[in-house]
Amino acid sequence: MRRSVQFLTALSAFFVFAIIGQAGDGDAAAIINKAIKAHFPKGLDTKNQGSRTKAKGTLHIQGFDLEFTQEISVQAPAKFKEVMELTVMDKKTTVTTVFNGKEGWIRADDKDVKVTDEILNELKEAAYLINLMQGVFLKDKSVKFSVVGEVQVKGKPAVGVTASREGKKDINLFFDKKTGLIAKVESRRRDIMSGQEVTEERFITEYQENAGHMVAKKVEVQRDGKALLEAEVLEVQILEKLDDGEFAQPK
Repeated sequence: MRRSVQFLTALSAFFVFAIIGQAGDGDAAAIINKAIKAHFPKGLDTKNQGSRTKAKGTLHIQGFDLEFTQEISVQAPAKFKEVMELTVMDKKTTVTTVFNGKEGWIRADDKDVKVTDEILNELKEAAYLINLMQGVFLKDKSVKFSVVGEVQVKGKPAVGVTASREGKKDINLFFDKKTGLIAKVESRRRDIMSGQEVTEERFITEYQENAGHMVAKKVEVQRDGKALLEAEVLEVQILEKLDDGEFAQPK
């Protein structure tokens, strides 16, 4: 169950690209403005604040390679829901994980799972990351920027920007130097299984066009250089607003 939560937080931030808004300022403004144009070549529609994404892939856990299918729903600024189906030891399991902006709930098949303080903190961390990613592209004065410089991401030149809020964790965003699209998101995270801090790298290795937006098609996630998952995005719906009932816990 902990791995399910860790998996969700590793992947969900990528799907916020469908709903982010205006540009930032400062020395990083040129980089971010280029990214805005790259991700939204036909322009922004700021009324869209939700998305629903379907994906499939492989989760690497304790020596096992587990195939999964998944649906993630995101509602700005900090609500998300994930329904993941995977087969473990020949048994198919469906795990639903939800954070409604304040509280979280988890259900494995037809059984509720206790959300401990540790798991809730992990869900809040995922919500914060989603919100910070939005703040990078919005005119959010609480987000501070600094240029990291040029690096290689998957053998291609990229330029990095650090985004941070006072008293909160920061993230490094690396934009493909040629296309302006985000190539990698890097952050320090707490591994929920080991309790140790790790460096998490999230790569978008391929993009696809959807309703005038460039969105992720293939994603890889590594922690301390070790593969955590690979995923292929099958479908993306960009929505004006998701119903609040989407995030309500069944009674």
